[in-house]
Formats: sequence, structure tokens, C-alpha cells
Amino acid sequence: MKNLLKLALAGALITGAFAKTELTVSYTYAWFTELQEKLKEEFEKENPDITIKLQNPTVTYEDNAAKLLREKVVNKLPDVAFISFNYLDTMKSKEIPLPLNEYFTEEDVKDGFTKEMFRPTTIDGTIYAVPFAASLPVVYYNMDLVKQAGWNKELPSTWEEAFELSNAIRKIDGKHGFYFAEYTGSWLQMALIMSYGGEFVKDGKIGFNNEIGKEVYKLMSEFNTVAGAPAISDNSAKQSFAAGNIGVYVASSAALVSLEKAVGNNFEMRAHKFPGVKENGQLPVGGSIAMLTSDKNRDAALKYIKYVTGKIGNAYIPQYTGYMSVNKLTEETLADFYVKNPNQQVAPSQLDLMGPWPTLPGDNALKAADIIYNYSIALFTGERKDHDKVLEEVVEKVNALLP
Repeated sequence: MKNLLKLALAGALITGAFAKTELTVSYTYAWFTELQEKLKEEFEKENPDITIKLQNPTVTYEDNAAKLLREKVVNKLPDVAFISFNYLDTMKSKEIPLPLNEYFTEEDVKDGFTKEMFRPTTIDGTIYAVPFAASLPVVYYNMDLVKQAGWNKELPSTWEEAFELSNAIRKIDGKHGFYFAEYTGSWLQMALIMSYGGEFVKDGKIGFNNEIGKEVYKLMSEFNTVAGAPAISDNSAKQSFAAGNIGVYVASSAALVSLEKAVGNNFEMRAHKFPGVKENGQLPVGGSIAMLTSDKNRDAALKYIKYVTGKIGNAYIPQYTGYMSVNKLTEETLADFYVKNPNQQVAPSQLDLMGPWPTLPGDNALKAADIIYNYSIALFTGERKDHDKVLEEVVEKVNALLP
């Protein structure tokens, strides 16, 4: 009996010694999956006592924000959640992210965790997340169609030039000239407003109820009425572009690697700067941040967060996506990569234009974002052409939802 007891105790000790901590991780977008799998693989090699369980990616950042809000209510939050910059205020108001100040000290600066890095994720002096990946709006061109259309000038730097090129491409049988790949949350509409020197949100209300807003909503309507953008979904447009049927495709730099894979050898694809930025204009930073959302496995979760946002893990980001790494210490590691991949240099070349990702305030932020997005799509598809009236309706409906 004593021997059996000893064996049982020994077995328990061995089991305990090899017990792994399992971290549940939530993220958005299927195009992040290959990167997340790579980070999981490399992190687990260095930390064999920790297992990363990746949840299925949500389709949009809005879906992920809504999911986390529901999980907070039933106390089933993941250990780590990747969300977009603009929903941090909403998450903080519901006490979802745990404060991180005590876990990032002067000692961490040598690993790239500087005050500047934390600026977008610090609210009233408290760090609530760690920046993970950043993106900016860019334009992708099918250079085969550009040449076939007889365009022998520099790629467009204004919307007028973009429309001129698009209409030249439309004359080629079976080809569309232009597509503007708006995302839920209206990030690219934000880019238009900010690039004109406007504000998306001002004093807690819609900030583009002015001449800049009118100019931008007229331009959004012209994407369909002048440039001939087809009334199809972004997924369909992405497939059509990759197949060689769309000449000018406005989207996020985040889509770069997935587009390159989809295009393959179909044609020469070139990324270029976002057009039409005024002298005082900015572009909104896109991308995601990592939040600690559970105290249960805090130490393991912090180790994971520091790995994926550190100089080793963060260097994988541009190699697997079109996002930019945010840890400055990756620059030396990635120097050769950028030389060999010129399309990857376009987003960083716009860093001097980078501004915040505006946040809609209050508990109705997600509803308000949906309203703006749906009206945008109505203009892009030509369902609505009365752009001034559309702007009036957006301002009235959204401001009514905001505190």
C-alpha cells in the first residue's frame, strides 16, 4: 500500500511538473492566421510550458469588439485579445483590459518598449494595451492594365489622376478601372476626411459636418459615378483584382501579402501612396494592439504579449502580412527584407502622415460605426447618388446615438 501511495505521489509530481499553461488568444481577420500560427510555433519552442490556443478569427474588428463585450458579461474573456486601436476606449470603459504600467518598466526600454510605442494605447497615464501591428491606406495597381491603357506618366498622386487612369482602363474590354475597398468601421472614409485636413470626430460628435465632409462625400459618390467602381463586395473585388480584372484597388497596406499570393504571376502588381493628401492632411493608423484580458494566467500571458510585440516576434509581421511592425528594434532585422520587397516600403514611406485612428465615443459606438459604414457603401455602389443628403442623414443619425 505504501509503495502504491509513493507511486501515486510521484505520478502526481511528474504530472504537475509537466503541466502546461494554456492561453486562449482572440484575434481578427483570416489574413492574420498564418502569422498567428508562426508566432504560436516560435513562442511555444521558447516556452514549452505554455500552450497557445488560437480562437477562430472574427471577420471584422467590430465583430471582435462585440464578442469581447458579450464575453465580459458572462465572465468568459480570453487571456489575450488583439483589437483595433480605435476600440480601446470602449474596452476600457467596460473594464476589459487590465492596466499594464507595473509590467513595463525602464528595464523594458532596451527591448524596444518605449514611451513613444505606448502613446496610442495610454489613456490618462495608464497603459491598457501594447501596439502589435500598424497599417496605412495604399493603392494597388495592375501594371499590365496600366500599360495597356497607355498610361505613361507617374502613378496618380491625386484623385483626378486616379479617375483618369481608371477610365482609360475601363475602355479595355471586360475590365473595371477602380475599386475602393471600404472596411467596417469606415477606416478608409476616415482616411479621406483626414487627408483633406478634416476631423472624423470633434468634441464627441461627428467632425465632418462641414465643407470638407461635403467634398469627401461627393468624392465617395464619384468612385461609382465617375470612376465606375462596380457594385460588388470587397471580397469579390479582391478576387477580381487578383484575376486581373480591376486596374486600381484602394485598400489597406495590411492586404499586401495576401494580395501578392492571390495575384501570383497573373500580372505585375505595384503598391503606391494614397492619393489626394492635402498639405495639412493625415492618414489614420490602422492595425491592432494586444490586451491582457484575464488575470488567471497573467504571467504567461504577459510573456506572450512581450514576445509578439518584441524585437523577435514583431519582426515576423511584415513578412507574413502587409502590416508594419511597431517595435523599432525590428528595423535592423528587416533591412534586407525591405530592400528585396519594394511594395513593403510604401506604407512606411507615409509614416510622416500617420495620425490617430479616431474613436466614436459612448456605449453606442458600434451602432454608430455601422450607420456610417452602410451609408458609405450606398454611395460607393451607386445605390445613393444624393451625397449631400446622405451626409445630412449620417450626421443626424450618428450624433443622436453619441453621448
